[in-house]
Amino acid sequence: PHNRLATWPVQPLRHLSAKFVLARRPLGWVGLKTEESIANPTPDGPAAPSRRPRTFLKALALLIFIGAAVALGYNYYQLHHETTEAEIKQIEALIVAGKGEEARPLMMSAQTRSKNVDALRLRIGRAYLHEGNVGPATALLRQVGGSLSTEESVAVAEYFLVSGDPFSATKFYDAALKSGLPRTAANLGRYGEAQSLAGNGDLAVGAFREALVLDPSRSRVRLNLAVTLANLGRYADSRAEVAALLKTEPTNEKALKLSAALQNAR
Repeated sequence: PHNRLATWPVQPLRHLSAKFVLARRPLGWVGLKTEESIANPTPDGPAAPSRRPRTFLKALALLIFIGAAVALGYNYYQLHHETTEAEIKQIEALIVAGKGEEARPLMMSAQTRSKNVDALRLRIGRAYLHEGNVGPATALLRQVGGSLSTEESVAVAEYFLVSGDPFSATKFYDAALKSGLPRTAANLGRYGEAQSLAGNGDLAVGAFREALVLDPSRSRVRLNLAVTLANLGRYADSRAEVAALLKTEPTNEKALKLSAALQNAR
């Protein structure tokens, strides 16, 4: 019995000469085997270490390498494949949905890969303009001014004039006039303002006078004409325009201030 074995005295292996040794069985059961000495090693020697950990590490490294290669390939594809119609429609859909901030990075990426950048800018700029997002629309459309319709050129020009960039405004007003913008008193008045603010006084005076021929009652145009003439040093002509304005609008504060400033001007 096993409890009997536990009572045997423990001796160093070099002094053990028993003819019965413990042998291992497949299921780990301990038994006795004759004609063998514990001092003699088993012919098989020590058990070989398992290769499973090393094989697992190799497989894991291979998977990491494959994943990195796939990621690099995908990034290269994203950076170099030509912009597709589906991408452009996705950008337009985001703009229509009011998600301009999400559309912006997609548009930047699409521009770097497009074979016809001007056509792409024109299309997306029009989408912004149609939704009333004049700022981002102008940023794109100003780069393709020659391809704009008359209405689009006017919209971009107005945006620049209001935002304090008369130099760009005059460029788009010129394009609009060349493409058929009606030379009405209102249009010529705005065009004259852009030219005056851009420092093109003579062109502004011409536009203002043409506008007043069409509609002499436009007090804003006449006042702007008077101011522009004063800036050009043509004080007599400026006083004449102020006097004409005060005849129809004697309480016009801006005209009264300008008249006072011109009294001592030489």
